[in-house]
Amino acid sequence: MNKVLVSEDSGKSFKQVMEGLPSARPWVNCMWDQGYARALAADPKDPSVLYMGIDGDPEPAKKRPGGGVFKSVDGGNTWKLLPNQPASRRMFFGVVVDPTDSRRVFWGAAGNNGGLHRSDDGGETWSHVFRNETWLFNVAVSPTGVVYAPGANLWRSRDHGSTWEKITSFTDGISIVGLEINPKDEKTIWISRVAWGDAPNGGVYKTADGGATWQEITGDIPHRKPLVLRFDADTNELWAGGVGLYTLKQ
Repeated sequence: MNKVLVSEDSGKSFKQVMEGLPSARPWVNCMWDQGYARALAADPKDPSVLYMGIDGDPEPAKKRPGGGVFKSVDGGNTWKLLPNQPASRRMFFGVVVDPTDSRRVFWGAAGNNGGLHRSDDGGETWSHVFRNETWLFNVAVSPTGVVYAPGANLWRSRDHGSTWEKITSFTDGISIVGLEINPKDEKTIWISRVAWGDAPNGGVYKTADGGATWQEITGDIPHRKPLVLRFDADTNELWAGGVGLYTLKQ
């Protein structure tokens, strides 16, 4: 069953929430075999407003409602599938709310109609704003509203997705999955590159000049495929999660 775990006492206890979520997992146009609740984003100006991504298309003949963008306005206690959806529901981590405008939501998708989709009205309608690459596993928006779309390379938009510039020059086709921006210095960005097969390719990279130059900082991570990067600006620690959890002072 699809479910969300909600804690209202700082993690001391949790309750399971299923109201408004699909009663069965999607099986069509999923990232891997089945659709799961993969991505969660909170409105930074109103944390009771949440967006969640579940990958997979509906199957009316089998009465499977499918996945897509779900919204909660009560802190995750109830959910509703938005009536209008991006052109692709195949997604991984790619949902984020623009901190400069709470009604602007971005959705990164993969496969047919993949790329980046934007809503300017809190998820009511969607437009396809990035098509340069069709396999996006993540998306990020900086504190000042600069949008980053990671595919095989990292792309940046300073106008909410109207125009784009490529700020990496990788040629091996490995996917960028982890993506983090230093909130105190937006020129500092970290990415993790992930090869989905068994080859030990990939790693963690950092730029301190807004993407002009990049340095590999994978270090002693034995499994070079972290899927999640998070930066703690209070402790200056970069966290990398995948097979194991690692931290590095920055």
